[in-house]
Amino acid sequence: MNKIIDTQCIEKTETSVILGFSVPDTSDYFNGHFPGFPILPAVAQVDIIMRYASDLFNIGAGLSEIKRIKFNHIIQPDTSLTLSLEKKENTISFKICSPDGNIVYSAGLMVLREANSLQGVDQ
Repeated sequence: MNKIIDTQCIEKTETSVILGFSVPDTSDYFNGHFPGFPILPAVAQVDIIMRYASDLFNIGAGLSEIKRIKFNHIIQPDTSLTLSLEKKENTISFKICSPDGNIVYSAGLMVLREANSLQGVDQ
Protein backbone atom coordinates (compact mmCIF):
# COMPACT_ATOMS: atom_id res chain seq x y z
CA MET A 1 0.00 0.00 0.00
CA ASN A 2 1.34 3.44 -0.89
CA LYS A 3 2.01 5.51 2.18
CA ILE A 4 2.43 8.79 0.32
CA ILE A 5 0.57 9.89 -2.79
CA ASP A 6 0.78 12.62 -5.36
CA THR A 7 4.41 13.53 -4.68
CA GLN A 8 5.46 16.48 -6.84
CA CYS A 9 8.87 18.06 -7.05
CA ILE A 10 8.39 21.82 -6.82
CA GLU A 11 12.05 22.85 -6.75
CA LYS A 12 15.34 20.95 -6.60
CA THR A 13 19.00 21.90 -6.37
CA GLU A 14 22.04 19.80 -5.51
CA THR A 15 21.56 20.42 -1.77
CA SER A 16 17.88 21.26 -1.36
CA VAL A 17 14.45 20.18 -2.50
CA ILE A 18 10.86 21.26 -2.05
CA LEU A 19 8.19 18.60 -2.54
CA GLY A 20 4.43 18.63 -2.48
CA PHE A 21 2.68 15.52 -1.13
CA SER A 22 -0.17 14.14 0.93
CA VAL A 23 -0.67 11.01 3.00
CA PRO A 24 -3.98 9.19 2.37
CA ASP A 25 -6.21 7.98 5.19
CA THR A 26 -5.51 4.40 4.03
CA SER A 27 -1.81 4.73 4.86
CA ASP A 28 -0.31 2.41 7.47
CA TYR A 29 1.08 5.55 9.11
CA PHE A 30 -2.37 6.26 10.59
CA ASN A 31 -2.92 2.79 12.09
CA GLY A 32 -3.75 3.29 15.76
CA HIS A 33 -3.27 7.10 15.67
CA PHE A 34 -6.15 7.56 16.56
CA PRO A 35 -9.46 5.81 15.83
CA GLY A 36 -12.04 8.44 14.95
CA PHE A 37 -9.42 11.21 14.75
CA PRO A 38 -6.40 10.06 12.72
CA ILE A 39 -3.18 12.07 12.94
CA LEU A 40 0.24 11.56 11.37
CA PRO A 41 2.55 10.50 14.22
CA ALA A 42 5.93 12.14 14.78
CA VAL A 43 7.76 8.89 13.99
CA ALA A 44 5.98 8.76 10.62
CA GLN A 45 7.06 12.32 9.85
CA VAL A 46 10.68 11.44 10.64
CA ASP A 47 10.38 8.34 8.44
CA ILE A 48 9.01 10.41 5.53
CA ILE A 49 11.80 12.98 5.90
CA MET A 50 14.55 10.35 6.00
CA ARG A 51 13.11 8.38 3.07
CA TYR A 52 12.96 11.46 0.84
CA ALA A 53 16.37 12.70 1.99
CA SER A 54 17.91 9.29 1.35
CA ASP A 55 16.40 9.00 -2.12
CA LEU A 56 16.95 12.58 -3.26
CA PHE A 57 20.42 13.20 -1.82
CA ASN A 58 21.71 9.63 -2.28
CA ILE A 59 22.45 9.31 1.42
CA GLY A 60 23.87 5.91 2.31
CA ALA A 61 23.85 6.50 6.05
CA GLY A 62 21.07 6.57 8.59
CA LEU A 63 19.98 8.96 11.26
CA SER A 64 22.45 9.57 14.09
CA GLU A 65 20.50 12.07 16.16
CA ILE A 66 17.77 14.66 16.05
CA LYS A 67 19.31 17.98 17.09
CA ARG A 68 16.03 19.80 17.27
CA ILE A 69 12.50 19.13 16.18
CA LYS A 70 9.24 20.90 16.82
CA PHE A 71 5.75 19.70 16.02
CA ASN A 72 3.52 22.77 15.81
CA HIS A 73 0.28 21.40 14.34
CA ILE A 74 -1.26 17.99 13.82
CA ILE A 75 -1.41 16.53 10.30
CA GLN A 76 -4.60 14.75 9.33
CA PRO A 77 -5.04 12.38 6.35
CA ASP A 78 -5.13 13.84 2.83
CA THR A 79 -3.75 17.21 3.95
CA SER A 80 -1.82 18.96 1.17
CA LEU A 81 1.73 19.40 2.44
CA THR A 82 5.04 20.85 1.35
CA LEU A 83 8.31 19.31 2.51
CA SER A 84 11.46 21.43 2.32
CA LEU A 85 14.77 19.62 2.80
CA GLU A 86 18.27 21.06 2.86
CA LYS A 87 21.45 19.02 3.17
CA LYS A 88 24.57 20.63 4.64
CA GLU A 89 27.55 18.37 5.33
CA ASN A 90 26.14 15.70 7.67
CA THR A 91 22.84 17.41 8.52
CA ILE A 92 19.37 17.60 7.03
CA SER A 93 17.15 20.52 7.96
CA PHE A 94 13.46 20.16 7.18
CA LYS A 95 10.12 21.90 7.30
CA ILE A 96 6.69 20.41 6.65
CA CYS A 97 4.18 23.15 5.96
CA SER A 98 1.00 24.03 4.10
CA PRO A 99 1.48 24.74 0.38
CA ASP A 100 1.13 28.49 1.00
CA GLY A 101 3.63 28.32 3.90
CA ASN A 102 1.22 29.83 6.41
CA ILE A 103 1.05 26.71 8.59
CA VAL A 104 4.28 25.06 9.74
CA TYR A 105 3.39 21.55 10.89
CA SER A 106 6.91 20.55 11.92
CA ALA A 107 10.51 21.64 11.49
CA GLY A 108 13.91 20.59 12.69
CA LEU A 109 17.47 19.47 12.14
CA MET A 110 18.74 15.90 11.94
CA VAL A 111 22.32 14.66 12.03
CA LEU A 112 23.26 11.82 9.70
CA ARG A 113 25.32 8.84 10.75
CA GLU A 114 28.53 8.53 8.76
CA ALA A 115 28.46 5.62 6.31
CA ASN A 116 31.64 4.08 7.75
CA SER A 117 30.10 4.02 11.24
CA LEU A 118 27.59 1.44 9.99
CA GLN A 119 30.22 -1.28 9.64
CA GLY A 120 29.41 -4.27 11.80
CA VAL A 121 25.86 -3.08 12.52
CA ASP A 122 23.06 -5.48 11.61
CA GLN A 123 20.48 -3.84 9.42
